[in-house]
Amino acid sequence: MEYTINKEKNVRVLALKGSLLADVQTREILQSASDLIQHGEANFVVDLKDLKFINSSGLGMLLTLLTKARKSGGEVVLANIPEQVSNLLLITKLTNIFKTGESVDEAITKLTA
Repeated sequence: MEYTINKEKNVRVLALKGSLLADVQTREILQSASDLIQHGEANFVVDLKDLKFINSSGLGMLLTLLTKARKSGGEVVLANIPEQVSNLLLITKLTNIFKTGESVDEAITKLTA
C-alpha cells in the first residue's frame, strides 16, 4: 500500500494505491491525517482511483478519518471510486455516510463550494 497527501485549493488529497488491508497501514495513514487535522486542515478528498482492494480495516480507517474530520469542522469526500469499493460501500450502507465525487476536481468543488 502506498499513499500520498497533497494540497489542492486548501483541501488535502489523500491518494491511495494498492490494497488497504492491514491495521499497520491504516494506522500510518490515520496518524498523518490526524497531524494535519490538529493543524486545522480537516477537509480531505480520498482518491481511490488506484485502490485495488479494501477490507474492514480499510473501511474502518475511512470512517475514523471521517469522524475526526467532522469533529474538527471538516469533511471527507471519496473520489474515483472503483467498482469493487463502490459495491462494498453499498453493501455496508456506507454510501449514506460518505459524500462522493466522480473525480478529484468534483470532490474538491463539493468541499470548497
